[in-house]
Amino acid sequence: MALRLAGTWRHWSLLLLLVAVALAVRLPGLGTFLTPDEFLWVDRSRNFLAGLLDPGFICESESLHTGLEQAQGMACTLRTGHPGVTTMWMGSLGIMVRYLADGAPESLLNYTVDLRTNPLDARLIAPARLPSTILISLALIPIAWLTGYLFGDRRVGFLAGLLLALDPFHAALSRVIHHDALAATFMTLAVLTALLYWVRHRSRGWLIVSGVCSGLAFLSKSSSLFLIPFILFPVMWSLLQRDAHRKSLSWRSLLIIAGEGGLWLAAAMGTFFVCWPAMWVLPVDAVRTILSVGMKYASEGHAKGNYFLGIVSNDPGVFFYPLTWLLRSSPVAWVGLLALVWMGIRCLTGRTFVIESELDANDAFASGSVPSVSHRAGLTRAGMHSNVAPVLWLLLIYTILYTIFMTFGEKKQDRYLLPIYPILTTFAAAGIVSLVWWLEGKVAQHPWGMRTVFPVLSVMIMGLQGFLVAANYPYYFTYYNPLLGGIRAAQHMVTIGWGEGLDLAAAYLNQKPNAEHLRVAAWYQSTFAPFFKGEAISYSKEKGKALSGDYVLFYINQLQRRFPDEELFRYFERRYQPEASISLHGIPYVLIYPGPGMQHYVEDRVDEHRRNYRGIAALLGWDWLGVADGDHPTVDAGGTLRFRLYWEYLGKRPEEKFFFRLLDEKGNRVVEALSHPLLDENGDPTSWRKGQIIVEEGELRMPPDVTLGEYQLQIGFYTRAPAVTEGELIFELPTNEDQVYVIE
Repeated sequence: MALRLAGTWRHWSLLLLLVAVALAVRLPGLGTFLTPDEFLWVDRSRNFLAGLLDPGFICESESLHTGLEQAQGMACTLRTGHPGVTTMWMGSLGIMVRYLADGAPESLLNYTVDLRTNPLDARLIAPARLPSTILISLALIPIAWLTGYLFGDRRVGFLAGLLLALDPFHAALSRVIHHDALAATFMTLAVLTALLYWVRHRSRGWLIVSGVCSGLAFLSKSSSLFLIPFILFPVMWSLLQRDAHRKSLSWRSLLIIAGEGGLWLAAAMGTFFVCWPAMWVLPVDAVRTILSVGMKYASEGHAKGNYFLGIVSNDPGVFFYPLTWLLRSSPVAWVGLLALVWMGIRCLTGRTFVIESELDANDAFASGSVPSVSHRAGLTRAGMHSNVAPVLWLLLIYTILYTIFMTFGEKKQDRYLLPIYPILTTFAAAGIVSLVWWLEGKVAQHPWGMRTVFPVLSVMIMGLQGFLVAANYPYYFTYYNPLLGGIRAAQHMVTIGWGEGLDLAAAYLNQKPNAEHLRVAAWYQSTFAPFFKGEAISYSKEKGKALSGDYVLFYINQLQRRFPDEELFRYFERRYQPEASISLHGIPYVLIYPGPGMQHYVEDRVDEHRRNYRGIAALLGWDWLGVADGDHPTVDAGGTLRFRLYWEYLGKRPEEKFFFRLLDEKGNRVVEALSHPLLDENGDPTSWRKGQIIVEEGELRMPPDVTLGEYQLQIGFYTRAPAVTEGELIFELPTNEDQVYVIE
């Protein structure tokens, strides 16, 4: 590359300082808590690495994403349509870090295959996150360097890097094993290097670098395919620039421009192919998976709904991303952007915009020289448009179009917009430096004053940004812009919480006597279980499973959305009081309720398995009263066995009674009993609401002549539904939980 990379030691030491600051923010407490998706990425990385190590390794793919029930060897590197390949490479490195830290106890393949990922081994959290955290932190060096070069001032690059290193939201996402921060990093590098080639006219090597970074971005997240249409804008700028310089647009020059675009795309696609082994063995399936998942996100909203401005909906609308950026950005970024707008207005009105050397900004930057005071002059409106304006306009186009592109998708999360955060940070840095130039002009008569404006401002920015980061450690996701009321105001505007605080709930419950034998039902079971000593179960799909917990956890974003439904909250709020509340910044993040500890719950309630009869009732679970949890009930001949039933009202008539019956090995009915609703708990049947949890009780009276043996339990109800044979509907029960023993 014909670009002078040499610079002063001071300059490069400042770039290294950015990495040190970024790591100081991101590395401490790296394994403190877990986000809900990370166990999936560790499991995907486990299969990814095992597939690389052993051509005969067979993995089970997630049919929702890949459509492949099984894969083998390198095909196991296709795990999802995101596609998250760079995340899985980083996760694989993290597994190897854990392997070496454990002293390489066995072969890497066996170690990898045997890893526990659900619930995730807590010792894997920090190592799995470490490689991507380091990579994203190191990426601040080229981001800051490229930014400084494009703007012709190292201070812009340094401030952009500093703001990014100390950005709480960027820090939060760059220290989890996920794909958003990696995609944002590679997209930012791809855009900056593309502008370096097409706007600053540097060597063709930078065009290839941009293509490589784009390919890595494509491998990180499918939404980065946005770079393909965006790259047309710097290409068109190059054509317009030729026309402005009165260079003829011959067919030859057009072919050259087209060839440059083709070279960029070839570098991107080559990187995409080389770095993803799945493309070597099943390229059609890999591409089809990416496209199908992208279409799914575009056409389907969040399955659990988004809480936005007091309303829960699948698609929060066009104002979602602008508001979330305002909430996640920092006051310093606001100041910088406002300063940039102010300076731009001054330029458009013919006033002095910035102060710059009479030397070419690029040459001054590359050579390491700094303009002297005598060479400083006001940059005119024409000067702005001939130097910095193309960079600003193209970055602005990128920001606006990417925001619009993401707005079209119904599924929206604040982190999906992360790729524009570094660019907006660049704008803020440019605005602050413009403000510095203006202030330096005010104190030009005092040489010492000019030399201190930027250092003093940098220290102030570091102090303020550092405070915002430190105040939210170790859960940087709790940061919201204090100018908008911080998290106290944000909880009424957007969905809050991504797993932070559940580790504290686990720590509280771990102090309970016999914590190892407790069963806790958690909304985010995957983020709670790694830190809890006992058994953790999830009720994100089956609300009946919440009833099986000795304790039940309600998480903040669940409370905002009242998910899975209002009736579950009614059940607990009317019968129990929270035993404890885990608060962060004064906001209750986790409510810990005592639970009924229902012994037997229905695992996956689906219609075709006869566990949910639409328009009638759904079975949630049952208890044998007087029988310890985990034990099969035993009863004497002629004795009684009491039971409690939990079910969900979907429209069942009061006369349609539930029954418990025992069957012998031939399927013959031995004994049967009807259950009766507890009116003091459920209220009058005529007032039952759809989805209400109903509790009933009854008792089985064993015949005196019943023989010793094992009997099967059958639960159902008598109904007058027209299409029901023999007037009854029977629920299918788990085979390992429906035995009743009769003894003499």
